[in-house]
Amino acid sequence: MSMISRKHLARKLALATITTLCVLPQPLHAQAVKIQSLGGGRYMSESVREVPVGISRALRILGPENLGGSIVVTTGATQMVRLELLKIFKVGSESEAATLEREITYDLRESATLELEVSSRSGAPWEGKEQSARVEITLTIPEGWDLEIRGRFFEMDLSGPFRRTDIQTEYGRIKLSGVTQKTRVVGSYTAMELSNVKGEIVAQTSFADLIVRDAIPSAERPARLSDVNGSIVVEKLAGAVIAESENAPIFLSDVVLLGAGSSLRARNGMIKADISEFGNAELDIRNDNGAVILRVPKGLSARLSCVVGNGGSIHTGGIEIQTHPDLLSVGRLEGIIGTGKGVIDIDVAGPGQIGIQGF
Repeated sequence: MSMISRKHLARKLALATITTLCVLPQPLHAQAVKIQSLGGGRYMSESVREVPVGISRALRILGPENLGGSIVVTTGATQMVRLELLKIFKVGSESEAATLEREITYDLRESATLELEVSSRSGAPWEGKEQSARVEITLTIPEGWDLEIRGRFFEMDLSGPFRRTDIQTEYGRIKLSGVTQKTRVVGSYTAMELSNVKGEIVAQTSFADLIVRDAIPSAERPARLSDVNGSIVVEKLAGAVIAESENAPIFLSDVVLLGAGSSLRARNGMIKADISEFGNAELDIRNDNGAVILRVPKGLSARLSCVVGNGGSIHTGGIEIQTHPDLLSVGRLEGIIGTGKGVIDIDVAGPGQIGIQGF
């Protein structure tokens, strides 16, 4: 082979090598993991990953059954997903911390959904012992993604805007804000605080309080809120709402009721609702062993029906009700307020109380 041919072949091979390197996928940018002492027998390791946004428009987080901690998800105008993951241990030495560090693994993978899975084996060394372990997860993702979380024992702080959220947990706390289309949060022993949520809204918990602020349910479906042994608090909502509570009160304030389908159900707890506007809506209230206190606009237009059990009482003030003697008794009140376009139906079982006040 001539000298010119050799040079030509070498040049072609060099170009092919450069081309091949250009089409390789971008590697994850990782920070080396090392054990750091926090003092007081506490140690930690830190991992950082950055992933370019590909085809994913959703994030799924999966946590183990025997490990908790915190999850923070924020959104921004970014084309990267950034993960910071801390493993924190309370043990007797750095070598013990290093042993536990290896017990917790995680995988960040992408297909149609970007998925973070944190794993630890059943029977891990910290179970049932003085040793402890937790993970603290911080993620930044693009705005408008879907978010799904499955895990236990986590405190979550999730700040959108997200498009849809689907969260299922136990023994934790959730603070969620900024959802534009669908919110589903289901837990037990989990305090929940939802704000600035729109569209389909479902929140269910037990043994902890449920708070909803600045909500606009979809026109097709009322917001559905359920709690057992925990209060339901709604502050500023426009639309229809279904709230069900057992052994705890329901409080509504600055609520604009629109359309049909709103109902409040309580057992062994008070229902107190301040309705700032009643747009020809329908509201059905049922309470067992508790009082109902309702504040409504003086310009309310609705057909009213109130029934209370033996020993109970009904009180009204600040509103004019057109009624008939046959529809009025100690435990019964039926009548028309204004032109009677909407419907309010209140039924209290047992010797409870119903109070309706115009303002």
